[in-house]
Amino acid sequence: MKDHIPVKIKKGIGPFLNLLLVEQDHLLMMKTSEPFACYSSGLLGAGVCRTNTFYNRFVHKDYACNHPIEEYRHYLKSRELVFEGVVGLMTAVPLKNRILYTYEYDNLTIISVITAGVGNAVDITSDELTPFSVNPGTINMFFFIDGWLSEAAFLQVFIAATEAKTKTLGALNVRDPNTNSIATGTSTDSICVAARQKGHRYEYAGSMTALGQGIAKLVKISLDDALRERVKK
Repeated sequence: MKDHIPVKIKKGIGPFLNLLLVEQDHLLMMKTSEPFACYSSGLLGAGVCRTNTFYNRFVHKDYACNHPIEEYRHYLKSRELVFEGVVGLMTAVPLKNRILYTYEYDNLTIISVITAGVGNAVDITSDELTPFSVNPGTINMFFFIDGWLSEAAFLQVFIAATEAKTKTLGALNVRDPNTNSIATGTSTDSICVAARQKGHRYEYAGSMTALGQGIAKLVKISLDDALRERVKK
C-alpha cells in the first residue's frame, strides 16, 4: 500500500504538455507540442484520430446550417487556419467563460478546458419527448492527459466525465425546462479526450482508478465554477 498521496487541483494550465491556447475571432485554438491520440464527439475529428490542433468555436444561438462540418472547415480555411486532421467543437457559451484546471496525483496529470451553459438543458431519461431547443447552452469538455491510455481507458473517461456531469447538474438543481425534472446534460454536449500516449500506462479509467476520479473531480469543480452563479437553487 502506498502512503497517502495528496491530490492537487489548480486553476490554469500545467507546463508538462506545452499546451498553447489562443483565442481569436470567436475561436479558441488549443495546440499541443506533439500529436495526441484523441477520442472525440465533436463536429471535426469525430471518432478516433491523432492531432495537435483542437478548436472550440463560439457560434450565436441562432446559428443554423444544414452542413455544419463543411461550414466549420470553410470557416477555418477562410482564416488560414489548419482545418484538416483537427478536432473541432462548437458552443454558444462565450469563450471568455472557459474554465481551465490542472489535476495532479502521483504521476498523473490532466488538463481540462471546459465551457458550460445550460440554456438548453435536457433530461434524457424523461418519459416525454423533449423538443430541440436553440437556446444558448452546450457543455464542451476537453481533457489532455499526460500518459498512455488503452482503448478501454479512453471510453471509460467518457463514462466518468458523463457521470460527473450529470451528478453535478443535479447538485446544482439544473432542470429541463420542458419537464421540470433534473437535467442530465444539454442537447448539444460534446467531449474530446486526448492522450500523449507516452509515459505511464493507464489500462482503465473507472471509478476506482486515479484517472477516472481525476476526470470526475475536474468536471465537478469546472461545472460548479461555470454554473453556480447562473442557475437558480
